[in-house]
Amino acid sequence: MPTYFLSTNFLNSNFSPAQSAAVERKLKEAIPDLIKIAKLEDIALEVTNQAREPLYILLTGPADDGYIERFAGIASAQRERFFFILISEDISAHNYKRLVRTGGADWASLAGAAGEIAEIFARRRGAVAVERSGGADKPASIAFLPSAGGVGNTTLVAEIGVGLKLQKATKERRICVVDLDFQTSHVCDYLDIEPRLKIQEILEDHSRLDAQLFEVFISRHSSGLDVFAAPRSKFDLRALNVAALDALFGLIAKRYELILIDLPVTWFSWTADIVANSSAVIITGINTIPCLRQLAATLAEVREARPDAGKIALAINRCERTLLGGMARRQHVESVLGREQVFYVGNDSAGMVESANTGTPLALGSSSSKTVKEIAEIAAFCAGLAPVWVKSA
Repeated sequence: MPTYFLSTNFLNSNFSPAQSAAVERKLKEAIPDLIKIAKLEDIALEVTNQAREPLYILLTGPADDGYIERFAGIASAQRERFFFILISEDISAHNYKRLVRTGGADWASLAGAAGEIAEIFARRRGAVAVERSGGADKPASIAFLPSAGGVGNTTLVAEIGVGLKLQKATKERRICVVDLDFQTSHVCDYLDIEPRLKIQEILEDHSRLDAQLFEVFISRHSSGLDVFAAPRSKFDLRALNVAALDALFGLIAKRYELILIDLPVTWFSWTADIVANSSAVIITGINTIPCLRQLAATLAEVREARPDAGKIALAINRCERTLLGGMARRQHVESVLGREQVFYVGNDSAGMVESANTGTPLALGSSSSKTVKEIAEIAAFCAGLAPVWVKSA
């Protein structure tokens, strides 16, 4: 796919022609086939004829809030046609997040533009390269199944996904979250990104789900985690069939090596298929007698849906702590659930409320907290299931 350098002052930026020319010279050393254009209209015909992915547009510009806001608006509106990489002085974390969540832009620093752009290309094109060169037969997928409403299933999925992308050992793995709670989805709210999955389009004709449309459906978090989630809608979920989900998961399986699936509490006709075909299932709940009974009942349903059982674990969320830091009423869990593999996550209500309100996962700001470390244990369980992708000879 050609790469273009937009040499004009885009959006009337105050970036000098001399600065832009200096960046262009460095970029041409790293990207010999870089094509210089003066305006986007110069490549209008190629945009019309393109097939698989947006065209890459590199440009220089300032890092101030006003410019980033205007630029992000254009990147969001044009994400199906262009993918912009803004080269500028250092930008704030807020502005970087604003760019990334458009789905149509990224950022590289002036000092290290060539290397950083190469990394951006590798992240975006790497999944396709793996698909063409061969790799693991099947990615690892973990289905997170809530035993009841309000047990924090989505919160755990989001925290685990971000946590894995922040860990040195797993940050280079291709990891995504798939939210199948189409009516009340809120994983993107938790991560402060925009939901982009248009599930109705797949329902109407799943054969039109190609690589280009698939890219549009991805919501990208600044940590590197990709999310597939739909805007909340009260459409009739009975129309959602296995064929539509197969089309979506078929492309996801070719792009990612670790898939975290956020299931709704309601059991649909396709839930058993997801549970049966996942590498592992984690059932979530809280430590109350009614919920422990629901956990036990859900566990029985999961075992019935998985002929070979496979790996099944339980996550008891929002546990109260004892004075010595242990988990209160742990014996209740053991008496109801026996010798199952159980993860305990302590109650950090203040931290979770702050995290939800700011759209900043705990993993990004409280890495030393007990709760983050307890969630990291579940993340390690998930990471242990991920296959190692090996390039074919």
